[in-house]
Amino acid sequence: MLPLSKMPVEAVRQVTTLMFDLDGTFVTEDNLEAETYQSLERVKENGIKTIAVTGRPAGWCDLMARWWPVDSVVGENGALAYSKKMGKIERLSFHNPVDNGSYRKRLDSLFADLLIKFPGIKLAADQSFRQWDIAVDMAEESETSLQTAIAIASHCEERGAKASISNLHVNIWFGDYSKQEMSLRVLEGLGQEASTAMYIGDSPNDSPMFGYFPLSVGVRSVLKYKDIMANHPVYVTDGDGSQGFVELVDYIISTR
Repeated sequence: MLPLSKMPVEAVRQVTTLMFDLDGTFVTEDNLEAETYQSLERVKENGIKTIAVTGRPAGWCDLMARWWPVDSVVGENGALAYSKKMGKIERLSFHNPVDNGSYRKRLDSLFADLLIKFPGIKLAADQSFRQWDIAVDMAEESETSLQTAIAIASHCEERGAKASISNLHVNIWFGDYSKQEMSLRVLEGLGQEASTAMYIGDSPNDSPMFGYFPLSVGVRSVLKYKDIMANHPVYVTDGDGSQGFVELVDYIISTR
């Protein structure tokens, strides 16, 4: 992992899309700061497409897609995406919506099993807004150690599910998809090339994005997860959380 200052200026000048994680990257400690939001507006004003890529639920993503200065939002770690086109929301989903009832039963059964093995764990406060996953709270309103989170993820994978760890939650789902795969579908739908897209994130659930996009950036806190991540970002900001995001935006715009 290299400091952001080592990212070639010519490569930055070619960037047409900025993709970014939310918690721990765009939002710090549940606080969306005015400076960070304004930096996103600056990106849009410079003609760069913007895509939020998050583990947050469908309900939150719908609002962001409608009101934020973004072209698209990928949610629930790649289960779905909402894009604003000509003032209307266009939806993509990995799953068939008619299967939601039976799918939820599988997730509920898996969580019941988790409660036996890991007593005391809790679902995330935003669970009621989710469509295709369950989120076990690690650090938002509960305290679950990283070691326990890793054990929960391993247990779920042994039972045929997928699991991904963020800085707040352990997200669990059934289906062979990821942030990266849905992001590629969104880029294609927006008429954008993956080769000119940049991604910034902060935690293990960003690993597929770090591994795929050459212009991948981690904010400073990504370093604490380096031993459990399959893929690392190529570059790391000096700042952490939203300050790292602003640092990256300043660098992008300085090359224009």
